[in-house]
Amino acid sequence: MRLHAREARRAGGGLVLNMAPLIDVVFLLLMYFMVATDFSPAEEVFRLDLPASVVGSQPDPPDPLDLLEEPLRVRLTAAGSSGQAVRVQVEGPWDVTPSIKGLGDFLAGSVIPQGTLLVAEHPIIIDPTPSVSWEHVVAAFNAAVAAGCTNVTLETAS
Repeated sequence: MRLHAREARRAGGGLVLNMAPLIDVVFLLLMYFMVATDFSPAEEVFRLDLPASVVGSQPDPPDPLDLLEEPLRVRLTAAGSSGQAVRVQVEGPWDVTPSIKGLGDFLAGSVIPQGTLLVAEHPIIIDPTPSVSWEHVVAAFNAAVAAGCTNVTLETAS
């Protein structure tokens, strides 16, 4: 004997729900989402131009213009035990006289208004070793600024 909801409440029982239609709706939704969903990953074609490889060949030296995408790093090292002389080294294939004057000449001939290699805003990092005296660091900074460089920073060893 089946009781209606009102009679079931009076009798102390809970509300009775028919679950069969709910299960049908859940299966219909499941089927809909399975049919409407694309399970295959997106495939794209990327064009890739690779250089020809020759076994045993030496790699080409880097193009100086490609090196200018990164900051120009100037390393200052002490020359001699007294620390009164300094050696300047510019990272990359640059032909720079290893002195403060050589650095200034290189930068003055490379910045765009006079030269053709660097823009004035190109970052230049001066990286002195701890044994270099402060006057040489300031002289290298002043040489870069006098050449027209506007983005010159100092990097010290931690």
